[in-house]
Amino acid sequence: MRLRFALAAALPALFSLVLMALLGDRLARRALEEELGARLTAVAQAAAAALPAERVAALVPGDEGTRTAGHLRTRLTALARATGTRLTVARLDRTALGDSEGRHAIGAPVPALELDRFELERVAAGQATASQRLFEGQGGHLTKTGYAPLLEGGRVVALVAAEGTAPSFATLRDFRALLLLLALGGAVLGAAAAVVAAHSVTRPLHALAGAARRMGEGDLDSPLPEVGARGEVATLRRTLEETRLALRARDREREVMLAGIAHEVRNPLGAMALYAGALQADLEGRPEAAHLARLQGELAALSRLVEEFLDFARTRAPDLEPVDGAWLAEEVAELCRPLAAERGVALAAAGAGTLLADRHQLRRAALNLVRNALEASPPGAAVELEVAAPAGGAEAALSVRDRGPGLPAAVRARLFEPFTTTRERGTGLGLALARKVALAHGGGLVLCDRAGGGTEARLTVPTGPGPAGPAAPGPTARAGGQGKVPA
Repeated sequence: MRLRFALAAALPALFSLVLMALLGDRLARRALEEELGARLTAVAQAAAAALPAERVAALVPGDEGTRTAGHLRTRLTALARATGTRLTVARLDRTALGDSEGRHAIGAPVPALELDRFELERVAAGQATASQRLFEGQGGHLTKTGYAPLLEGGRVVALVAAEGTAPSFATLRDFRALLLLLALGGAVLGAAAAVVAAHSVTRPLHALAGAARRMGEGDLDSPLPEVGARGEVATLRRTLEETRLALRARDREREVMLAGIAHEVRNPLGAMALYAGALQADLEGRPEAAHLARLQGELAALSRLVEEFLDFARTRAPDLEPVDGAWLAEEVAELCRPLAAERGVALAAAGAGTLLADRHQLRRAALNLVRNALEASPPGAAVELEVAAPAGGAEAALSVRDRGPGLPAAVRARLFEPFTTTRERGTGLGLALARKVALAHGGGLVLCDRAGGGTEARLTVPTGPGPAGPAAPGPTARAGGQGKVPA
């Protein structure tokens, strides 16, 4: 936008200023040419009136030493000095009779006259005129020529050419350079003013865009920044703030409603689990115990679904604190080892460094990722959990790798949508919840295929200095936070 503003201001300004400069230069040059032509024509006429036409026309080649030729040259030299011009007398066939500088012998052709044939025709008709063209003379000055007929008894016997320049042409060159500098300077100033104006518009827009992006990622508690602008930008900021408040109010109503539903669902679930446990003791050793075990499994799955749904629906800003990567890896591994043993999958965990995160939210996200990997892995496979927070690094990464079937193409585009799952008994909330946690921390979550088969989930969060979190019992934590993940 800044570039567009700058171009929109600079290009028209530059075009108009250049056009004005060209027009001013053209008009000034034309006026100077007309003034110079009139002056040179007047000089030529004055010289023609002062010369003896009969004696001048009688000169022939070889008369350079005669009194007439010397008198002609003396008079032309005096007139040339007085008027600041160069004077030449020539016949109508463009051969020289004399000049103020002695450049041409009598009867020698004058090449400069060949370029003004049209003007010489008018001189032959008895009219005084000036050349229509400017040419570069001695010293690089622009010169022009004025012509006047030399008459004898009303008959044109020769012509007088007065060649000269105007000091104003040097001024014209300076004026042209000044116009060009003014044009460029005006364009630069216009572009600078446009950039400043664009910055005053784009800066609050960038701030509002960042706030809208955070709103889209679920941050409805942070007020929109004051942009210090008026008009449409202030209206946009006010509208976005009203939208944020409305969304936050709706989310709070939803949380209250979901909390009530969870309370109503948890009570009968708890009662059913209690009675199922009591009934299990009564039915121990009987065939009906198998049906009771399936019932208890369904109750556990339903309870887990309620918990995950509430975790996903609940909006809470992360409570950031330093978390030891080794403790986090071992904690999650300890909680997931029963599931790994049940499915016959090896689980390896390692961690190092310190993360700046909400301990409970990050552990919940890691649990979901590891459980997904275990449930996607065939018996005999291995799942690797690694937490890496390099010292001085910008972010820490929690990686979960498996050797499962990979990501189906039909599901890949909808991976993080709630209730999207490839497992028969999956809730479809694990990845959505993990991604929500990552975004709330200012990080992200990506899933990609592994070479040789399988999937890697990589959750990133910012790192932060601070003491390590409490270490759970386990070999990784006791080894000083270092662990080896098998290849």
